[in-house]
Amino acid sequence: SSTADFRVLPYLMEPTTTSMDLVWFTESDEPGTVTVSGPGLGNGHRGKGRSHRLTSAPEHQPLLDYTEAELTEEIEGLPQGSWLKGPHNYKHRVGITGLKPGKEYTYTVRQGDSSHTATFSTAPTQKSWDDIRIAAFSDSETEPRGRVERREWEQSMVNPYTDGSETRPEAGSAWDVLFGSTTRYGQPTLRYPLTQDQAFRENLEAIAEADPDLVMIAGDLTQGAGYQPAWDEFFGYVAGEHGDLASRVPLLTALGNWETFASINGGYGPADNPVPAVISRNKYHAYLERHGEGTDQENPQFRGSYYRTDHGPLTVLTLDSTNGVPDEDTRTGDVKPLFSGDDTRLTEQSLSTDTQGSFTQAGYEKAFQSVFPGTTAADADLPVVNPGHAQWAWAEEQLAQARAEGRIVLVQFHHAPYSVGVHGTPPNHEHADNQSGVAMRAYTPLFEEYGVAAVISGHDEMFQRSWVDTDGDGRGFHAYDVGVAADGLRGEQYAQDEDGNWQPIRFNTHMEWTANTHEPETWETVDGVRQLVDGGLHYGHLQIDIERRGRGAEITLSPVYLFPVLDEDYELVRTERRVYDDVQTISIGKDGRPAPRR
Repeated sequence: SSTADFRVLPYLMEPTTTSMDLVWFTESDEPGTVTVSGPGLGNGHRGKGRSHRLTSAPEHQPLLDYTEAELTEEIEGLPQGSWLKGPHNYKHRVGITGLKPGKEYTYTVRQGDSSHTATFSTAPTQKSWDDIRIAAFSDSETEPRGRVERREWEQSMVNPYTDGSETRPEAGSAWDVLFGSTTRYGQPTLRYPLTQDQAFRENLEAIAEADPDLVMIAGDLTQGAGYQPAWDEFFGYVAGEHGDLASRVPLLTALGNWETFASINGGYGPADNPVPAVISRNKYHAYLERHGEGTDQENPQFRGSYYRTDHGPLTVLTLDSTNGVPDEDTRTGDVKPLFSGDDTRLTEQSLSTDTQGSFTQAGYEKAFQSVFPGTTAADADLPVVNPGHAQWAWAEEQLAQARAEGRIVLVQFHHAPYSVGVHGTPPNHEHADNQSGVAMRAYTPLFEEYGVAAVISGHDEMFQRSWVDTDGDGRGFHAYDVGVAADGLRGEQYAQDEDGNWQPIRFNTHMEWTANTHEPETWETVDGVRQLVDGGLHYGHLQIDIERRGRGAEITLSPVYLFPVLDEDYELVRTERRVYDDVQTISIGKDGRPAPRR
């Protein structure tokens, strides 16, 4: 079938046991039609159902028009404007209802002379399920520049090599000439052999082959949500020219700091009037707004920035970690009491309250009213993370309800609360960070009280895991950073000691594993060429498998990476799906709670 009339292929939204929404985009205002077939639709032979037809009502999205800066942008290595699409965006959204739980449906969307056919499955009920598979990642940060750009590939200063390994290729080597290098912490650092484009394609291909039921993306989908070419790139991978994973598997997405960033269109904007941030968030909503089951119906102004998804026995809570109050900003010194050392010295009084110092809550509300005349501050779409606000109350209500229903609970949001990366220290620390996720630790008591199994985040562009059990009863949760989708490949945060030596800061004492440090590299000379044969930090994702075990369940969390196999000229031959040596299993009781850790 031809897809020329689609700007974005159909993708799945708001999955439930009995419904599914389809969204797609075109460059014309012509309505499209959806034909869906499967159980429960009409009075088909022996209950198999027959086709059901729906028609879309296209809505123009002027907020998604290209800016002059985008139209005239030049990117080294690419013909000017070769990444741009047509000038207009029309959104089509169709709700398919009356479906049966745990059943497969086939649909065809016809748009002009084009059509796209795919299948999807509704969520099973809490009682009728056998197994669930989820792929989770963050920080894909797509952009046209990713077609030619290779990112830094940080190596541990603490544990760089296995015994007997050769060292990395040095400056001036064939590797350096071909892929380039940069400098991190005063040390020469190789660039990774895959471009961001290659990395994301390989990652998504491995995910598709694993046939997941859901895909969780914990923020930073694009290299700036206010930068339209970045959205064109993102959907090109998941619902476009490079693949249609999102046509078959629902994406559960969270807002990250890059969802408030406009790139060449003004960045975050000024702190007291961040118009670019408002435009960025609302471009995200244009694509991924949620307003149905699982959203905060009492606060529709947030447009589903935080929401709940139920799939069989599982509840996934997606939170919006992009802003807290009181506002904190290291540049102005508006932070909680200063302290040093690791997080054993962190107190309730010194716990930070904000996850970003780029703009203020009042500034955002002012900017929102200027972008959308006739609105008030109360209409602004920016929720607050802290206790005493709507998102917190909603999250506690959902956690209590899920626990009363005996459900397994996963939580995702962007800013990693437990990290040894560059965003792992709070804004009031001696090694301050202005985009820290530490403020999200305020949720830890709730997560422990209601038996959350794992927290999935990103932001630090690392692959790392922490174990959090603050009351020491053996019941806690794993906290992940899965920011290895396709952008940077970062390591631990370092600082120089009094002798000028670089040492890991490790403010986060809960860290148990991080690929950068715990998976040392093994280099060997193969046919006269120095090659990496194992280990190291690579692009990948977390695979979460939930299997029924009697009246309970078992969760297996596997950190998957795509290992690049190169030939003697350092050309990519293939990537191999491998799993790091940090597979975790969680036993779940009949009440949905994780059992005490052995």
